[in-house]
Amino acid sequence: MSDGITLDLGNAPSVLAALADPALQNAVVYAAAESYNDDIHDWIDAGRGFTPRSPGGGLEQAINWRPAGTGRAEIYANKDYAAYVEYGTGPHVIEPRAGRKGLKIPVPGGGGYIVRRSVNHPGSRPHPFFFADQSNRAERMTARALSVLSAHIGCAGA
Repeated sequence: MSDGITLDLGNAPSVLAALADPALQNAVVYAAAESYNDDIHDWIDAGRGFTPRSPGGGLEQAINWRPAGTGRAEIYANKDYAAYVEYGTGPHVIEPRAGRKGLKIPVPGGGGYIVRRSVNHPGSRPHPFFFADQSNRAERMTARALSVLSAHIGCAGA
């Protein structure tokens, strides 16, 4: 999941001058990243993405953001199966990990386990959460970034 999002904050001289300050660049970008991250979590909490298997853990806890250099931030889902949830999967065969002889599958109702050499999975439908609602998220990111920027410009003009 490496699609990038760019914010256009305008080209007014005061905006460009303010953004010459690396600390302010970071504050603006971090506010936008935090906004996007919040929107992802709100989307999931509202039941519009996937339904967490273990609320408070799993994929939703692996979604966050981090600084990625001056004027950049990265929003990520730090689970190797995040793309499968976002985009879905086609039918596929699930086999044991290397060095294992079978798959240990819990029986519904807590009746023990079934062991199989492989399982034919029918695939899963997409449950978009990361790239869902892009236009609304971009608006909210821009608003949050502009609020940081305008607070700085307002203080500088006072």
